[in-house]
Amino acid sequence: MSKNVNSDDRRTEIGLARYTLILPIVRETCRRARHQMRQNIAGTIHDFPHGVKDGVSLTTLYRWEKTYRQGGFDALKPQPRRDKPSRVISSETLDRAEALKRAQPFRSARAIINILQMDRENPIPEKSLAERTLRRQLTKRGATTAQLATERQPKAYRRFERNAFGDLWQGDALHGPYLPDPAHPDKKRRTFLFAFIDDHTRLVPHVQFYWNEQLPRLEDCFKRAVRRYGAPLAIYVDRGAVYKSKQFDTACATMGVQRILATAYYPEGKGKVERFFGFVRSDFLPELVNSDVTTLHQLNQSLLAWLEVVYHRKHHAEIGQTPLERFRQNPNPSARPIDPETLHQAFLHRDERKVAKTATISFLGNRYQVPPFLRGQTIELRYDPFDLSCLEIWFQGQFLEMATPEKIVASHHPDVTPDPTPAAPSPDTSLDYLALLRNERQRLIEAQLGGINFSQLSLVEQDVQEVDNDDPQ
Repeated sequence: MSKNVNSDDRRTEIGLARYTLILPIVRETCRRARHQMRQNIAGTIHDFPHGVKDGVSLTTLYRWEKTYRQGGFDALKPQPRRDKPSRVISSETLDRAEALKRAQPFRSARAIINILQMDRENPIPEKSLAERTLRRQLTKRGATTAQLATERQPKAYRRFERNAFGDLWQGDALHGPYLPDPAHPDKKRRTFLFAFIDDHTRLVPHVQFYWNEQLPRLEDCFKRAVRRYGAPLAIYVDRGAVYKSKQFDTACATMGVQRILATAYYPEGKGKVERFFGFVRSDFLPELVNSDVTTLHQLNQSLLAWLEVVYHRKHHAEIGQTPLERFRQNPNPSARPIDPETLHQAFLHRDERKVAKTATISFLGNRYQVPPFLRGQTIELRYDPFDLSCLEIWFQGQFLEMATPEKIVASHHPDVTPDPTPAAPSPDTSLDYLALLRNERQRLIEAQLGGINFSQLSLVEQDVQEVDNDDPQ
């Protein structure tokens, strides 16, 4: 990934880092508590994108808070810059620096640079090395003091639980059962389960099976949970590609949800959702063997029925009651309702394009018409990855209008896979002779009844009944 500040991904990363710092301050209602938080944040060193460690002044925190309150998450992104700083350290020098750091984890970047520059027998090709650059590269290789110290000593664990519904949701995915592929009924296809569980009540806001593990499926599951129960203060997820994607992080930031990534290789932190998955494996999945479930819709309907009837009403040993009881007894939930438009905008994907002189843009092979005054300008496109016929045009943080499609080649984004559609049934060229005979007999009976008067009806019915009684039972 480019480190140029002009890169939208780079600016989004910086915006997310700033948002993470000011989020506790923005949520705090007590003025004195906010002031103390600022003092604490300004007095420590923080991690910024690409291994940068730096402090933040009180003035900067005030400015970021004001910017966020006025313009939301997008306003926290830095303005594009024209400079392109580039400092490169050779791989040989980095290998030697990493070896020195691993041999003694408490060596500072300054000490490592001094050792390398004093080695006259094997001089390094660089004339000078920046401490910040070396620290950033060692961080990428997992060779910081904290990381190496953690590897050398066992990690201690403790139980934790948030105080109210919506304080924290844990999310994860599970490989599901195989079902007949709608596009190829003679083949089986694996399903995948996405789920979110509330840390305090153990209630499951939403859980659903999908045909793949792609990002839009995670977003759909989370969106349904938020639509029903409101947005939580934070979510706790692993470091899978979909969970740590900038798109998902931006969606969370737009709704004011803090995304917390679990420590790599330590699944113990997600014990609550893992325990729920264990119950799914032991109580729900085995019942599919003796069921008539053959479609994804039937599978999800069965899962939701099991969730509401069994899981939410089952006594939970850890909390001493059922998840539904604890949810109903929760007097002050932290989950906040999100208005439909904010929810819609949060999960739209975003890309930037420069408008051509013809007032058109090209996007994934498609061509769209935009207002003429945007010629030569860089605009933001917001869209549903499953429907590229509808693109929203945003300029300088404001929505303008929908782009007018001129040529649509791709109906969906290449990074997503639409759900399989059932294959069209082959035409039936065979004829059921006996069915034709039954239909003809019924036609003759109706014609006979239609051609007689009412006084003869009882005799005709008697004849028909006698014919029917001749049929073998």
